[in-house]
Amino acid sequence: MAIVGGFDIHRRQVTFGYLDTVAGQARRGRIDPACRQTLREWLARFAGRDDVTFAVEGCTGWRFVVEELQRAGVTALLAEPAAPRTCAGRKSAPRLTGPAPAICAPWPLRAGRRCRGSRRSR
Repeated sequence: MAIVGGFDIHRRQVTFGYLDTVAGQARRGRIDPACRQTLREWLARFAGRDDVTFAVEGCTGWRFVVEELQRAGVTALLAEPAAPRTCAGRKSAPRLTGPAPAICAPWPLRAGRRCRGSRRSR
């Protein structure tokens, strides 16, 4: 995998974090507003690539995000709402808020393992 990342879905925005494993660059930010058109425009940066994978938190709003990922040719992994955080490590770690939970999702994927409770979307 050359690019691995995660989305944290909120009512008005989608926060993201991803790691380009070839260039060694990590990026994070938000897609605002959280709608199909804005997400579609953001995903255009990955056009023509087949090495992009994103984990999506399976909560309210996940379906449109997965549909747009699939439309863009990006592999989508659907995770239980708490799975991206639990994959990152022990529960006694400090609570992550804001864009940090989205950036936690790539690390298990980068290591070649999948989160407990995650499944590949079809």
